[in-house]
Amino acid sequence: MFTLAYRKKFIAHHHTAPELDPEHPLRSHVYLLEVMLETEALDSGGMVLDLDELEAEVDDILSQYRYKNLNETEAFQGRTPTLESFAQVLGDAIDASLYAPNLTAISVRLWRDEDVWALYDIEK
Repeated sequence: MFTLAYRKKFIAHHHTAPELDPEHPLRSHVYLLEVMLETEALDSGGMVLDLDELEAEVDDILSQYRYKNLNETEAFQGRTPTLESFAQVLGDAIDASLYAPNLTAISVRLWRDEDVWALYDIEK
């Protein structure tokens, strides 16, 4: 089994109620996204996936959320941007964007700070 992992920090904002109010202010977090790709066999180039491709895809996906209020993004219309749901949104977007037929699993770990994280696994 081979695993390729990539980490990226970014800032995003959210609030915990349908509308901003004094009891539910806008909160900012420095998130740390960890993406782990697993495969049983390397591709013809001897890689799980080209690292430049992975970085470009992750950066493109994060551009939809970086420095934005998550509540106002398309992905969170009608749902609360919890840490768990944000990990799922990012994981599903990464899964949809990558062409890597040998992958057996994708894991997305999203850290909100040094002590709290959510994990979303996709078995292929």
